[in-house]
Amino acid sequence: MGGWQRVISGILALTCSISTIGCTTAIKATTQPRITFEGDPPSWVDSADSVMGELEQWRGLAFKDNLQVTFQPQDDPRLNGWYSSETKQLVVTTTGSDSLGRGVMLHEMFHALQDQHFDLYQLHLQSQADPDYDKAVTAVIEGEAMLAVSELMDYNFLAHAQLPSEGTISDQLFENIFLYGAGLKFIQAVRNEGGWAAVDAVFVDPPQATALILNPDRYLAGERTIELTEIPLRSGETLVSDPTIRGEYAIRLLLARQPETRSLLESIDSRYVTDTLGVVSKHETMIHRWVIKLTSEDIPEALTTGLSMALKEDLGEAPLVEVENNLMIVEW
Repeated sequence: MGGWQRVISGILALTCSISTIGCTTAIKATTQPRITFEGDPPSWVDSADSVMGELEQWRGLAFKDNLQVTFQPQDDPRLNGWYSSETKQLVVTTTGSDSLGRGVMLHEMFHALQDQHFDLYQLHLQSQADPDYDKAVTAVIEGEAMLAVSELMDYNFLAHAQLPSEGTISDQLFENIFLYGAGLKFIQAVRNEGGWAAVDAVFVDPPQATALILNPDRYLAGERTIELTEIPLRSGETLVSDPTIRGEYAIRLLLARQPETRSLLESIDSRYVTDTLGVVSKHETMIHRWVIKLTSEDIPEALTTGLSMALKEDLGEAPLVEVENNLMIVEW
């Protein structure tokens, strides 16, 4: 949720209780890490040791270091807990039901387990300069944690991770559905393909674009990043900025914000290849030119119209959208 300076975020809502699973892999450790508590522990805190064990058995990884869980009242109604990969602080708020508290604790303890094996802080350091890359890395981290919650607590998160068909939505809701929902499906696809060893490899060589989270087959086929596409220049024009990739997430967010364009999200499914945004100068006039490359020339007119409508909300006026072969060229 944001860059490396912000905490790995907690779950917005969980309404289930922890269940015990059968284990087939024994975790061995010479010294068993301990869990300690700070603040005012709730009545269900005794379940923390069993949560550690369930997470270890489920993931096949042992905790290396001691954990400290801080319990505190909830200040932000949108945040029930968090884990910071920079400070190693693990916080669970004490507002809400016992089942919610247990679920938040499981989720954040799993982040600590990830961090002890894969150095989440370093992952964000290497991705922080590219927002699309950083969002993809965060989806890997949050998606695996939500998969742990879903399977250990028998909680069908994906049934709830749906955009409403009516009404406006916030950028925060869209981001949460992507990080937890698309991230979960990405981890599932990787695990189905190569087991936990393949998931381990994701943390070593993560996807560097949200398009690879949304299309796991591309990652599994060997893609790790997406390449810039050429920005076409007309007579007398000069490219005056370094081209950048906005990413599939950014396009989907534009379309999702309003119900009038939300239905067009299906038009993007499996079509997006890459995109490139640059600033072009012509006779001292600056033009933003955004080139979106799709898989085929069969681009629905409704998609170009909808993208123009969606961008109008940000720009104050509708941009020009033209189609050239399999490219959508957007100018403002």
